[in-house]
Amino acid sequence: MLKPLFLYLILFFPFSGWSHPNLDKIPSKDRQTLENFFDYLIHNSIIGYSLCGEKPVSIETFPTLSKISARYAVIIFTKHPGYSIVWNGIEIWQRYSHLFSSNNFVFRFIPAYSTIVLINKRATLKVIEDNLDLFQKHSNSNQNAAEFLKEVCCPKDRDYMIRYNITLLGILLGYGRNNSIAFSKRSYLQKLEGFQLYNANQSLNAFMNPGFFIINNGTNEEENEEIRQTLQIAKKNIEAAFKKGHYFESFITLFTR
Repeated sequence: MLKPLFLYLILFFPFSGWSHPNLDKIPSKDRQTLENFFDYLIHNSIIGYSLCGEKPVSIETFPTLSKISARYAVIIFTKHPGYSIVWNGIEIWQRYSHLFSSNNFVFRFIPAYSTIVLINKRATLKVIEDNLDLFQKHSNSNQNAAEFLKEVCCPKDRDYMIRYNITLLGILLGYGRNNSIAFSKRSYLQKLEGFQLYNANQSLNAFMNPGFFIINNGTNEEENEEIRQTLQIAKKNIEAAFKKGHYFESFITLFTR
């Protein structure tokens, strides 16, 4: 059973009264844009599970209206009020991101794919170490885990976040070795079904639950339960870290800790 040590660390650190000194360098208008941006991301994406837990990597892709026909662009804009929040937030964040360096996380944007990536470096290194044979096999490389981590964080020749290899992407996203292999092979015998974070549906859910496919034929219960516990702990951390709001400041506190 997983020990919820990470939960206790999160509960006490974010609101200890410390505030990053560089926050004051951002004009109030831009800070409000970033507050709206991180408020939206924390509630409507799964980046919090990597920021506040042991999910190795989280990605979120958003539509780009300039690449969509006018007919569908209007529909997206009217039905997705977060569209302008996200794109304004990305623009402002890129302007000030140099003020907030992190030893533990990488927060980057892939413009060509309109994708936000948050990498928990410690959790990512561990999952690479645990699956080094697959990384070496699918990358045709004898690199060690630290070298693969550097590639994931600062890609040059290949970016693992843009479907370089479905198995490796699933592992990096924290979906488990067996589940990722089965999904890449579309294994019907292993009864792939949607993952449920909790046994019962939560009608009132302030934070998004991760969605992916798992082997559900009774042969992968240990891996599935470990994933479930990891994500449940992360969700409790998210709820604790952001219960008072202050989304931008709380993100920076966690990101730079």
